[in-house]
Amino acid sequence: MSRKTILIVSTAILAAMSLVLEVYVHFPVLPAAPYLLYSPGDLPTIVASVVFGPLSGIACAFINATLFAALTGQGGPWGALMHFIASGGMVAVIGWLDRKTAKTSLALVAGILTRTALMIPMNLLVTPIYTGLPVSAVAKMIVPVVIPFNLIHAGINSVLAYPLLKVLPREVIAKFRLKAA
Repeated sequence: MSRKTILIVSTAILAAMSLVLEVYVHFPVLPAAPYLLYSPGDLPTIVASVVFGPLSGIACAFINATLFAALTGQGGPWGALMHFIASGGMVAVIGWLDRKTAKTSLALVAGILTRTALMIPMNLLVTPIYTGLPVSAVAKMIVPVVIPFNLIHAGINSVLAYPLLKVLPREVIAKFRLKAA
């Protein structure tokens, strides 16, 4: 089987795993915002991004966000967009930085910070559109809700992903990566 076939099939499998985790495992982590749910759905996308490269992780995030919204109806198209930007941005940085530095822990920390930073302006831009809240009300939620939620969500997934990635030898990861374009 060619490396490209392995990449496509593995990305599809990891996207399916991500969707299953997203649909069946979720719970609130902030009492101030019980509607924001943690889910380990980013674990397979992180693995895809580190093992197969950032495009694989981004594809997993896109498939997961799109199918989750389509199958559950939760969040609708705006929720899918926010989900994709949060997860896709995070795994893009993780995959790229891990590939450049071979320092998984650094890449994971950068991914956590990227997700959190992306969701500040995205909440200010998108949340007023689909909730009808004024931007000023959303701005008041940034520090007590948006930042902590994204740090917690990405932090838990990164802490869980780290040992999974560490059991895979670098030689195995290098074998399955396509040459960088």
